[in-house]
Amino acid sequence: MFKDPLTAWHGPFPYDVLAPVGVTPATTHSEMQDVSFDLMVQRLMTPETQTAWNELRTLQKRLLVDAVLWDVDPEAEIATARQELDEALSDPGEPPEVAACLAPPGADALDWLVEELDGVELNAPEPALPDEADDALSGAPVPPGLLDELIRFDR
Repeated sequence: MFKDPLTAWHGPFPYDVLAPVGVTPATTHSEMQDVSFDLMVQRLMTPETQTAWNELRTLQKRLLVDAVLWDVDPEAEIATARQELDEALSDPGEPPEVAACLAPPGADALDWLVEELDGVELNAPEPALPDEADDALSGAPVPPGLLDELIRFDR
């Protein structure tokens, strides 16, 4: 279990203080009652360790301390994250929204247009060149305005 890094505790965190005598969140309640003897035997009973022990020896206070701990198995979490990452990188694809926008319309999307234009005869007009173009094709010099008439540029 990990302590929430944003936890603001009044004084040192109890599990950190009692770690030298083997106290962890997995320590049972009955074992916690005997921790004071271990602290005294190892000459670690100080006001700081006694305060930490007092915070963990009653169920109500211990539940409050345990509430800021995260039950995380880093090895399992890392393995799961790597597997998800490998799957995402193996076929990056496109988000569904992008794929829907880029997909060409289906054949049925244009059916109404086909029905509407059915039977309409399309006759394209013959391209008409200005009279000056005939002179240009014969080898005569190209008049200055001819290109402006043939090609329209956006201005």
